[in-house]
This record gives sequence, C-alpha cells and structure tokens, in this order.
Amino acid sequence: MLQLKVLFMKRYFYTLILLGFTNAVLAQYGRGDYNHIGLSLGINQTSLYTDNFNITPKTSWTGGLAMRGNYYNSFAMVYGMNFTENKFSIETNSSSATKEVDLKMMAVQIHLLLSYRIAESAFSIDFGPVLQVNSELKFDEADENNFITDNDLLQVKDLEKITPINFNVQVGVTGGFENIRLNLCYQYGVTNILNNLNDQDEVAFKADGKLKGNLGVFAGNIIFYF
Repeated sequence: MLQLKVLFMKRYFYTLILLGFTNAVLAQYGRGDYNHIGLSLGINQTSLYTDNFNITPKTSWTGGLAMRGNYYNSFAMVYGMNFTENKFSIETNSSSATKEVDLKMMAVQIHLLLSYRIAESAFSIDFGPVLQVNSELKFDEADENNFITDNDLLQVKDLEKITPINFNVQVGVTGGFENIRLNLCYQYGVTNILNNLNDQDEVAFKADGKLKGNLGVFAGNIIFYF
C-alpha cells in the first residue's frame, strides 16, 4: 500500500511539473496576462458525514502551490498541489465517562479546477475535482482503547486504517488583487473514506453493519501569485 501511495504521488508530481512547463510556454506567446504561479497558506475545518459516529469538526492548516492560466475568454484553469492536515473528534466512552477523542490525518491533494471570472474583476468562481492521498488516522495512544459511543465493541484503534485514496469535488470563490487573493472553498468527499475498514473482518464484525463516511472540508486560503 505504501508503494502504491508513492507511485500516485510521483505520477501527479510529474504531471504538475509538466502543466507548469506548459503554462510557462503559453506565457511566452503573449497569452500569459493571467498565467501565474501561486503559493497558498490557510486554515481548514474538517468534518466527517456519517451515521455511524458522533463527529465534531476541528480546525487545522493547509498550504500548497497553485497555477492559474488563461483558458478561454473569462475562463481559466487552476491546477496545483496542496498539503493538508485534517482533524475532527469522535465521541467515545472511557471508564464510564464520555470523552471527545481527536483524530487527524495528513493528506496530499491534486486539484484541477475550472475558474470563471466575473466581468473584468479578479473575482472568480472555481469548481472541479480533487484527488486526495491521505495517511492513516492518528490519535493519542492513551485513547486507542476507548469504545465508540453507541457501540460496545468498536474501539478508536479500529478506525486507523481508513481508505488511502479518495476523490473530492470542490467549489469556491476567489477574489482580491492581481498578486494576492483570498480563496474560500468547500470540498465534499464523493468516496467513502471508511470503506477500507469494511474489508477488515474484525472491524466489520465489531461495527455490526457497513461503515460509511464522507469528508466535508471548509477552507480559507491566502494565495500569493508571482
């Protein structure tokens, strides 16, 4: 599985380099008024939409590289790579007391967005697919044996090996100036990030039914174009 993750990351990293090279070539032919490379920094709030657990959204960070290039008239393409930490908490029972346990994962995202510019301003609407390669869920070892609320068998440690490759859709708005812009966006996970757990016999038995969860991520980023 680790080799598969590395293969995907290498493949899309090389794709990003190729797209950047293409972007630079287009700029040389006078089509580069809106061809920029950007550095983004921001925060996100992540939740997990599921009927299996009680989830509370948590805030963390995001950052990455983005390239914005003219496509046609008011349309542009935005493509890039983000590195994120996503966090949320799950309600558990520990020694007859209820406790919120923080869960987090690291992820690399490759996005390819179509952007529509409103009039001649720097304000645009962005939408498109996102490929996500994420780590396992991490948690404090002291909480790994806590039982999930409303389940007498399922423990926090049983949720560790979530699905490593997922697909999201993103919609957002971007506005500001030529070289610095604010982006607000929302991502929804169209794939079941808990599906990998259903393939583990012990976890499936404890869950007493299919586990299903879809990511929901709000993010705000400042993008510096140069």
